[in-house]
Amino acid sequence: MRLWHISTICLALFCLDNSQAEPKPEHRSNRQLAVTLCNDYRVSNRLPCFVSRKECPRGFEIIEHFSDSTGPSFSACRDMRHERPSGLGRSSNNSVKADKRQLLKQFSRLVSKVDKHRSGPSSYLPKASRDKLALFFSGIDLTSIELIHSKALANGCFTDCRQMFCASKDQVDAWTNPQNPVLSLQLLHQLAHAERCEIQGGRERFVQAWVRQIPEEILTALEAGNPIDIDKIHFAMFMESHAETRAESICRRVGCLRD
Repeated sequence: MRLWHISTICLALFCLDNSQAEPKPEHRSNRQLAVTLCNDYRVSNRLPCFVSRKECPRGFEIIEHFSDSTGPSFSACRDMRHERPSGLGRSSNNSVKADKRQLLKQFSRLVSKVDKHRSGPSSYLPKASRDKLALFFSGIDLTSIELIHSKALANGCFTDCRQMFCASKDQVDAWTNPQNPVLSLQLLHQLAHAERCEIQGGRERFVQAWVRQIPEEILTALEAGNPIDIDKIHFAMFMESHAETRAESICRRVGCLRD
C-alpha cells in the first residue's frame, strides 16, 4: 500500500510538470528561442539546423542570434552547404540579411495597403468567446486581437500577428457579435497564427520564418485598387498545416462552425 501511494504521488507530480503551458516569449531563454526557431526551420525546410553558443561552423549560416532574453546568448544555424559549390570559403550572410529586409519591406507594404482599404474601425472578440478560448490560447492576450474587414481582399483572411484582415464583413460581424458570437474553424485557424507569432518572438521573426514569398503582382494589384487573392501569398506549408491541426483540435473540444 505504501509503495502504491508513493507511485501515485510521483505520477501526479509527473503529470503536473507536463501540463505546464509553453512559456510566454518574454519568459523563454535565449536557448529556448533558438531551439524553437531551429525546430520550425527543420520541419518547414527539411534541412539541418542546430543551436550554437559560438559562431556557426563552416558551411552553416546564422538564421538568428538570440541575446535579448535570459541566460547566455545562442544562435540558430542553418545548413548552407547545399547552396554553394564545395571548396569555396564561407560566404557573407549579407545577401541573406538583404533578402530578409526585402521580405519584411514587402510584408509591411502588403499590410499597409490592406489596412488602407478597411471598412470601419477594428472589432474585437466578445467576452463570451474569450472565456471559451482562454484555456487554449493562454499565450496570447485575446483582448488585443483586432478583426478587420478589408475591401482589398477578394477572399479569405490573413493575420499580421494581432491583426486579422478578412474579405467578408459578415464573417467579422459574426465573430464579434457581443450577444451571440460565432466560433468558427477559420477564426481558430487565424488565432493559431497569432499564437505562433507570439511564440516566435514577434512580427519580424514570424515573417522571416514563415512568409516565403509575396509576388510583386499582389502588391501591384493592391496599388491599383484591385482586390487580391489571399491564396497567392505564399506561406510555409508547415505554418498552414500547424494552424489547421491546432484549429481542428480546439474545435472538437469547444465546438465551432466549420466554415
